[in-house]
Order: sequence, then C-alpha cells, then structure tokens
Amino acid sequence: MSSILNGSRFSPEGSRVPTSLLPSAIRYEAARAVVFNDWGDHANAEECLRLKLYYQRRTMQECLDPGPT
Repeated sequence: MSSILNGSRFSPEGSRVPTSLLPSAIRYEAARAVVFNDWGDHANAEECLRLKLYYQRRTMQECLDPGPT
C-alpha cells in the first residue's frame, strides 16, 4: 500500500484519502455498505455510509475552494 494512505493513528478520520482518490473511495464505501447490509452487519454498513458522506462533502468542499491566490 502506498505510504500516502498510511497516515498515522493520530490522523483525522477520512484524511488519509488523497483528493485524487476521493471518487474511488466514495464508490468503495458505497459497495462496502451494500455488502455489510447483505450480511446483516448494519453497524458497519452505517459506518461505511458515514464515511461515504464525509468523502462526498470533502469532494464538494475541495471543488469549491479556489485554493491559494
């Protein structure tokens, strides 16, 4: 695994995913939620959906942010 994704245990949740991988992370968490729901593991499914929403919000925020000027 790439060292960019490792972070540390003190990294904020959801911050280990680089901007370029956010679309893949959103699809991945959505797929995981479906699998966990099929298995009856609703707690993990909710966690996946929560992360998916966090990544979606981060994508929107980073798209709207004009960056340094």
